[in-house]
Amino acid sequence: MNRLQGKVSVITGGTSGFGLATMQMFVHEGATVVIAARDEGKGNQTVREFQERTGKEIRFVRCDVSQESEVKNLVHQVMDHYKRIDIWVNNAGVLIRKAFEETTEQEWDEVMATNLKGVFFCCKQVLPLMAKQGRGSLVNISSDVSLIGKGDVPVYSASKAGVTILTKSLALRYARNNVRVNVICPGTIITNMNRVFFVDIPDPGQRMKELVEKYPLERLGTPEDVAYAALFLASDEAQWITGVALPVDGGYTVGKE
Repeated sequence: MNRLQGKVSVITGGTSGFGLATMQMFVHEGATVVIAARDEGKGNQTVREFQERTGKEIRFVRCDVSQESEVKNLVHQVMDHYKRIDIWVNNAGVLIRKAFEETTEQEWDEVMATNLKGVFFCCKQVLPLMAKQGRGSLVNISSDVSLIGKGDVPVYSASKAGVTILTKSLALRYARNNVRVNVICPGTIITNMNRVFFVDIPDPGQRMKELVEKYPLERLGTPEDVAYAALFLASDEAQWITGVALPVDGGYTVGKE
């Protein structure tokens, strides 16, 4: 415990999946946590249920990361209340699983607006503040498909590839300010977003078996697997690590035996 004691942390997409697991772990490790998401009702419910269950406080700020004005408001509220931001996790994301040739321009724009432009807006607003502070850790959540091709989610893959290379570029830009920028590249993990893989198929159990067989460690990941990686990269234990694209994927991107 206390690996993040006293640190002010912001997690976008913090009401479910990776974001929710990361929030819970960060609080357990002593961080002050602000979560952000588009759904205000779900955000307030997450805060209420977490406080009732643990007795510990978190804050929620409604924010659509695809809108720069809302990102600015999120940063302003956190800075106004806590006076600094030590850790920022860009987790908000959307997935459209659709044949490439059937993907519309509107769908392309929707994925890019949240997954890539949203990360751009958040990095643009928070990294200069961290640089002024003289320290900070920003963790982006990308995907294993940013490292290798995957034919069934090409638009999603393109958006996440942008996040991964943006991370490396920003790591170089802000290293001189003692600000670290890293990215996690998870494999298939069953969250609400990934349940699309099991919709309208005759045998979900077989589909799960086929997915598991692709991973050398012979299981799918959990949100906690990603949260542990985020905890390490956010903490001072990783104070000499920046620009890393860390696969959390059970060995999937290593290759086939």
